[in-house]
Amino acid sequence: VLISSVFPDGSNVSKNVSFGGNTSQNTSTFSTSVDFTNMLSWFSENNKHRIKLSSELRRDDYTLNQTTNTLGSFYYNSLNDLDVGTPAMFTRTLSPNMQSGGQYIAGLALGDSYKVNDDLQIQYGVRLDGNQFVNAAALNPAVEQLYGTANNYSPDHVFVSPRIGFSYTYGTAPQIEGFAGAFRGPRAVVRGGIGVFQNNPSTTLLSGTMANTGLANALQQITCAGSAVPVPDWEGYETNPGSIPSQCANGAIPTPFASSAPNVLLAAKDYTAPRSIRGNLNWSGAILNNLFNANVNGTYSLNENQPESVDLNFSPTQRFVLSGEGNRPVFVNPTSIDPGTGVIAAGDGRVSPAFNRVTQMRTDLTSNTKQFQVTLTPTTFNTKWSWMLAYTYQENRAQTSGFSSTAGNPLDPQWARSGQDWHHQIQYTLAYNFFNAVRVSWTGRFQSGMPYTPIVQGDVNGDGYSNDRAFIFDPAHTADPALAATIEIGRASCRERV
Repeated sequence: VLISSVFPDGSNVSKNVSFGGNTSQNTSTFSTSVDFTNMLSWFSENNKHRIKLSSELRRDDYTLNQTTNTLGSFYYNSLNDLDVGTPAMFTRTLSPNMQSGGQYIAGLALGDSYKVNDDLQIQYGVRLDGNQFVNAAALNPAVEQLYGTANNYSPDHVFVSPRIGFSYTYGTAPQIEGFAGAFRGPRAVVRGGIGVFQNNPSTTLLSGTMANTGLANALQQITCAGSAVPVPDWEGYETNPGSIPSQCANGAIPTPFASSAPNVLLAAKDYTAPRSIRGNLNWSGAILNNLFNANVNGTYSLNENQPESVDLNFSPTQRFVLSGEGNRPVFVNPTSIDPGTGVIAAGDGRVSPAFNRVTQMRTDLTSNTKQFQVTLTPTTFNTKWSWMLAYTYQENRAQTSGFSSTAGNPLDPQWARSGQDWHHQIQYTLAYNFFNAVRVSWTGRFQSGMPYTPIVQGDVNGDGYSNDRAFIFDPAHTADPALAATIEIGRASCRERV
C-alpha cells in the first residue's frame, strides 16, 4: 500500500508498506569454489630485476532458489483504496525459479620490478584473464526471429591488462632534532603508474537468462492492472490457497491490462566484464621546515564497459505528450491508462504481445572519476597525542541508461553526475594516550552533498518501468495554487536541511 504522510512543517513523504502472509518467499544460495594458484619469482644476480610469474585456475559453481511471490501480491495506491477494496495491480509468479551453473576462471600474470638505481624503480607487466561458462540458456527461436539476437549467448572472453608504474626518491630529509645522528631518509618520494584493471563476469550472470527464456517451461507470471485485477477474497485465500487467482479478471478476454506473457533475459553478443583505465600520481614528503608530512595524490579513472539493461520489446512510438510537464513523451495510447488508478496497461507499448519484457544486458556505457587528495600529519614525535587531516576533491560523471532513469525516450542514454558524486570531503583524526594505558581516538568527516533526482512511484511515460524522473513545476508559472504552495514548502524544507 502506498501511504502518503504530511508532517507538521507541511512537508510530505510517500512510502510503500507491505504486509500479509506470503510465506512462500524462501530464497537460498549455495556456492562452491575450487582454486589453484602458483607463483614463481626470479632475482637477477645484480639484484636489479625481480621477475614474477603467477597463475590461477578456479572453478565456481552455484545453486539458486529465487522463487518469490508464489501466492501473489495486490498493490493499492492509498489506504482508502485498501479500505474500499480497489487494488491498482495484482502480480503472481506461477512457477518456481531454481537455477544452477558455474564457470571456469583463469589468470596469468608476468611482471618485472626493475631497480634502475638507488633512487628509481620501475614496475611493469601484463596480465591475462579468461572465463568460460559451463552452461547457458535454452535457445528460443522466436526471440531470435523477432529481435535479431539469440537468447543463449555466453560472454566467454580473454582479457589483456598491461600496467606500468614507477617510484622515485630524491634529496635527503632534514635532520630531526630529537634524533640527531639517526638515518635520514629521502627528501620526498614520487610514485605513479597507469594500467588496465579488468573484472571477471559474475558467476551467477546467466542464472537469470536460464530462468527467463520465454519458453513454456521457463519462469511464468501474471500482471493484472486496472479493471483486469481480480477482486480480493481474503477469507477465501486463507481457507483455500487454491482459490488464489492464477489469471487476471476476465482472463479469457484479451485486454492490454492483463498480461501472462513471459519475460526474457539475455546477454548482448558484445557483453563483456567492466574494466577501468586508471592513472595515478603521488608525492609524499616533509614540508614547512620538516614540521609536517604531506601526501598529495591524484587519480583519474576511465571506466569502460559499464552495464545497462535495454528492453528490446519496448516500442519507441510516441502516442502523445504531457504538455504540462515540458512535453514529456508517452508511449502508450490514452485508452491504456486506467482512469481510476492511473496504472498503465502492461500489454501496451510493446513490439510483440508474445513477450512481456525482453531485457538485453549490455556493457556499452562509460563513466569517469577524477580525485585529488591532500593529507597532512605532524612530523614531531609525541607519545601523548597525534592527528591527521585530509582534504579530497572528487568528480564522478557517468552515462545513465534510460531504462534506469528517464525523462524522455528510455533508449537515449545521458551523461550526468553520478549518484555518489560528492565534490568536497574533509576528514580528521585526533588521538590521545591516557597514562600510557588507554588510547582514545576521534574520527570525523565533513562532506558536501550528493546529487538527488526525485523519482515518481509509478510508470509515467508507458515504457513499463517505474523509473520516471519527477517534473519539478515552477511555482511562478503554475496555474494550480495548491501545487505552487507545496513546491515552495518543499524548497524551504530543503534549504533548512542544507
